[in-house]
Amino acid sequence: MREINEIIIHCSASEWGDARVITDWHVNGNGWDDIGYHFVILNGKTNSSGPRLRSLDGMVEVGRSLDVPGAHCYGHNKNSIGICLIGTEKFSLKQFNACIILCKNLIEVYGPMEISGHYDYSYKTCPNFSVKSLAYLVNHA
Repeated sequence: MREINEIIIHCSASEWGDARVITDWHVNGNGWDDIGYHFVILNGKTNSSGPRLRSLDGMVEVGRSLDVPGAHCYGHNKNSIGICLIGTEKFSLKQFNACIILCKNLIEVYGPMEISGHYDYSYKTCPNFSVKSLAYLVNHA
């Protein structure tokens, strides 16, 4: 098992998608060998014109194996786990709750970890919400 000491939160910068779609973007668009994230948290919208499916809102999909470093945050992939919430600037309560539960579960397995936003290591604003507030809930709720 690789040493993991950080969770880095991202957004997809798209209004719809899932792990399969992001894998296609990363493999066919970027030339990578797999999806860059370890987990993807759905918002219920699986295509650009379809309805939002409540049953999929907040569902966690597994992306890249946890045994393999991600390809989600340049210079910080070796010891981190990448979690991507589908969306741009608006996320559902179910997505936030799923992210909190997932982070808590990962901390149970790997021990205490820093929880950061992609914006902490980039000029980007991703994931477009306060990761510090989310981290507080993970550690105190």
